[in-house]
Amino acid sequence: MTAAVPFSSRPHQPGTEPGDAVRAPRELMTLPGLHHDVRRWHLVEVRLGGGWRPALLSVWRRPPAGTGWVAHVRWGPDGPGPGKEEWAWLLFDEATIRPLSEPAAPVLPKDAVTVPSEMIGAPAADDSGRCWRLAWIRVDGRWRSGVVTERRRPAPDLPWIVHARWGEDRQAAWVVADPATVRPIPDEARDASPGEAVVPEPAAQPSSAGADR
Repeated sequence: MTAAVPFSSRPHQPGTEPGDAVRAPRELMTLPGLHHDVRRWHLVEVRLGGGWRPALLSVWRRPPAGTGWVAHVRWGPDGPGPGKEEWAWLLFDEATIRPLSEPAAPVLPKDAVTVPSEMIGAPAADDSGRCWRLAWIRVDGRWRSGVVTERRRPAPDLPWIVHARWGEDRQAAWVVADPATVRPIPDEARDASPGEAVVPEPAAQPSSAGADR
């Protein structure tokens, strides 16, 4: 499957300014043999275009006989055509990819409230509710790295709701847009404090969702 690995071809990012994250070379990503993958979502900051941008790190990959990790990082939705991708396979470096710290826990312990299907309402006729926004989602008493892909208000007297995805993209639901349990990440995360390193241990074994390929 290595020959089918797609590549970001956007010419001006990443890696066009000194200190930017470096895109993994094609030769490294297409080496013959098994690529050890660990699928694990993390909200991070990545150095692009001379500044820091929030992004979602979704896959760690160790190429055959490799000693370092490569990370699949997405910082926006795909554009309308080739060359407009908002993601890349990047060589992991703590100086250019760093985790975002989780928010503080809500004052009153609670999780994001799931909205029943009969109450989600209809989408906007012009698709104006569709979006792509990184967010922390509170689930099972923990913050989860996630993405909000749509927002709507079912009725004028009802609260806003959002469609969120988390759990390595294995879980999704419409939830109430409560700032105590759904925390969107600002477009610019320059002032956010980085958390602890998120790179897998060298001997880390992938789960069934992240098997070698």
